Amino acid sequence: MELTRTIYFIANDRMYDFTVAFLNSVRAYNPATPLCLIPYDDAVDRVVDLQTEYAFSVWSDHDALVRCDEIGRHFHGRAVGEYRKLAMWEGPYDQFLYVDVDTVVLRNLEFVFPYLSDVAFLTSHSNMEDLEQWVWKPSIRETGALTEAQIRFSANAGFIGSHRGLLSLDYCEAFLEDALALAPHMELLCADQPLLNYFFVTSGLRYDSLAAIAYRTRQMDLPRERWAGRATLSVRHGEVTSPRMPPTFLIHWAGLWRRLEEGCLPYMDLWQFYRDLRAEH
Repeated sequence: MELTRTIYFIANDRMYDFTVAFLNSVRAYNPATPLCLIPYDDAVDRVVDLQTEYAFSVWSDHDALVRCDEIGRHFHGRAVGEYRKLAMWEGPYDQFLYVDVDTVVLRNLEFVFPYLSDVAFLTSHSNMEDLEQWVWKPSIRETGALTEAQIRFSANAGFIGSHRGLLSLDYCEAFLEDALALAPHMELLCADQPLLNYFFVTSGLRYDSLAAIAYRTRQMDLPRERWAGRATLSVRHGEVTSPRMPPTFLIHWAGLWRRLEEGCLPYMDLWQFYRDLRAEH
């Protein structure tokens, strides 16, 4: 039987323009891949109105979202929509990708799925010194709760590939107390990212990232995600190039998307290309 697959994304009306740019880019390169919106909160009317044009489904298991909100409340004292990412493992698809909406996708994402045959959890980047500060505080090493390898993984959670059921809400709730014990050592400004890293590295299952795979195997042509804060690429007609770098499959405005309101978003011409790729909304 053929595996079922989807791309999940989380959005609300505050991120409407980013969502339109994201959807335009996804559909430009992935016209037939199933898409599923997980509402960030209840303010999603404008985003849901895009459902027909971009052919995506809307997550319907409200009880699962309530459970995700409760997990976030334990860490932040309030519901934080990023934690609704945990619901993906309860979904109907055998395999899935999750992609943040403050991105544009620059190629077909089917190339990622074969890597899931070897791993339970796949991210875009990991094991990079400058990523650790966005997952763990230095004090994590003093706890002795994680090995050095587990700490160093410190993956970006804006792009995730995985399999149904491997990180169920029952599992998350069962080990929540263990995770909460490490909350003082987590960089909670990054919302769910430390918790997801904790669950990945303590699951007993194999985890990896595209960047780490490329480094180990010397696959220099393996496409990479790029952070928009490093302006090292040339942009032309909605594509990015650099003669000295591997291909790019994703540009991510992590930590930068608020600059759109100030008119100084890095790679603004690339973002504007995909925001305006279809008819005006």
